[in-house]
Amino acid sequence: MKKGLLIAIGVGTGLALSAQRPANVGGVKKWDLTGINSSKIDAEPVNFFAQAMSNARNGNPTVQANGTKFSSSRNAFTLLVSQSNCMTANQALGVAMFTHRISSQWSPPSVNSGFIQHTWTLNNGGSWDSTYFANNGTNLYRYPSGAIFNPAANTTLANAFAVAAGPYTDGSGWMGNYYSSQNIVNTQTNVNTTDDGTGYIGFARIDMHSTDQHVWVTAGLYADPNGTTALAQGFRGAAIIKGTQSGNAFAFQIDSIKPTFHQDGSGANDCYTVTHCAFSQDGNTGYVVFFGVDASATTSQTRTFSPLVWKTTDAGATWTRYQQNFDFTTIQTIANKIIPATDNNLKPWFSQNNGSDVTVDNNGQLHIFCEIGSGASNDNDSLGFTWTRTGANGTLARHFMYDVHTTTNGWNAWLIDSLMSSPNDQTSQWSDGTSSFAIDARAQISRSADGTKLFYIYSDTDPNIGQGDNNFPNLFGRGVDLSIANVSANATARQQFSSDDNLFWQYVSNITLVNGNTFTVPVSNSLASDLSFNLLVPFDHYYMDNVQFTTAQFTSPADLGAVGIEEFASVGTLNFFPNPANDQINVVLDLINGENVSIEIVNSLGQTVLVENRDLGAGNNVVRMNTENLTEGIYFLTVTAGNARAVEKVVIQ
Repeated sequence: MKKGLLIAIGVGTGLALSAQRPANVGGVKKWDLTGINSSKIDAEPVNFFAQAMSNARNGNPTVQANGTKFSSSRNAFTLLVSQSNCMTANQALGVAMFTHRISSQWSPPSVNSGFIQHTWTLNNGGSWDSTYFANNGTNLYRYPSGAIFNPAANTTLANAFAVAAGPYTDGSGWMGNYYSSQNIVNTQTNVNTTDDGTGYIGFARIDMHSTDQHVWVTAGLYADPNGTTALAQGFRGAAIIKGTQSGNAFAFQIDSIKPTFHQDGSGANDCYTVTHCAFSQDGNTGYVVFFGVDASATTSQTRTFSPLVWKTTDAGATWTRYQQNFDFTTIQTIANKIIPATDNNLKPWFSQNNGSDVTVDNNGQLHIFCEIGSGASNDNDSLGFTWTRTGANGTLARHFMYDVHTTTNGWNAWLIDSLMSSPNDQTSQWSDGTSSFAIDARAQISRSADGTKLFYIYSDTDPNIGQGDNNFPNLFGRGVDLSIANVSANATARQQFSSDDNLFWQYVSNITLVNGNTFTVPVSNSLASDLSFNLLVPFDHYYMDNVQFTTAQFTSPADLGAVGIEEFASVGTLNFFPNPANDQINVVLDLINGENVSIEIVNSLGQTVLVENRDLGAGNNVVRMNTENLTEGIYFLTVTAGNARAVEKVVIQ
């Protein structure tokens, strides 16, 4: 799927970029939104693994540190879209499951490249088992997503179902979608292969998940899924596909939602073609989410890429529009970070270019995790243009990642983090020999089965080594506890889970496994078996067993105060690197206004061991703190600016 191919736009676009350009932006970009693989050739390839093995990068990445190998696939094409749901879990069973193209290292009879495999673990990656389902010998199954259906919350794996969906091809073009179901621990499989309405439905692989009642997955509606341009494909909306159990099989029913999008001068819809879907665990409350411009929007603030949301409270029997053309500039946490457009209005621009995900919490409220940028123009032909901040192609990218969620009467938002790197579409070495494929943050949400805890998982690159692009990604995450009234004061600090710079293709389970006070988020990491950037070679899949949070992390550490997702957003954004640190910590503050800032490092006993007080200006600031005299252990970085305070955990090694 095409994800974030950025095309540099010059003055000839018709936007006035001279006197009206804000001081902290470097220009505008228009995004390719068609949702299929980009077709850019990397004219100047850079061997980033070679760089990683140089002395400057402290040796060769240790693959095993980023997980334990559990399976493989014939190539990387299972992995390309982070909104697919390849990794999932079930709390009652204690199982995590990965759905993928069949392993080239597995040898059942008559295996070919059209087979699909489910691989699962009952002990957090300690051991694995698997089963597969076969194509009919003519149609080749591709791009799978998977779900675990366990409606009675039984604890016996054999009574649960592994369900899968995805597109199939005859080798010459996309023919339709397959829908498979089987008892997890045996090979009795029911597969339905259909053209889904004469070929008008695209890849059925987005947000596949199960509830107590059904299995759900979405796909795009197209005039011609095999079209080579956005206009030829003719994206029209979404197919909402519901699977209902009938004995050992599932019957799949297709509904559709077709928004009326604004169109640019070429007649193309101003929207992304990845449509999200999420349901509450009981299966009654659900949401379908598009990112695009509503044709009925009339104000500059709403004529921008926003969530277009449909809601059901009767398990998908009926759908109604939720809060049409809501003005997200009324949420101060968002408005604080938006650069005015050329008409001086704020235009929050919801983006999928660093990944995006949705979930439904314990109160039936929708949560959207994505980047929000700044629309650059209110011109009818330029609603797809956004500002880029100065330094995005070499220093600090400042991609602001939010949880935007419904409330009892509208919307609210939390600022989760600001990424230090940009999707590396301009320098990516990942290629199938013809096309280059961008690497983004692959932002994904996991929630506890009861819906009270949410975990935001994403990758990012230290800007000192990544030339501003996400070329050396590591895994990060943080969580919130929705059962506490002041959610923003009971979020975990940002946590880093890898340090080997190779989290390019991770999948995050939509369900977190809870054991006592420990929350384990199942995460897969995939690498080319020969450590190349060739997408056509076999890929090995690794399981990361260390993506964990504890109950204690949701409370204020050592009485130092809350993490302050929303509080610190009132004055700016905090980031720091590296973590773990050795001799130095770089504290990065992007301030809305000039502030006197206090930065402290406090040990686990609550004692301040380092402190810096600085008068900092508006915009990006970097404060370097010498930590070479600190002993190994866990510390807390406390940053105070005005009335805002934030606390982040730091590991010194």
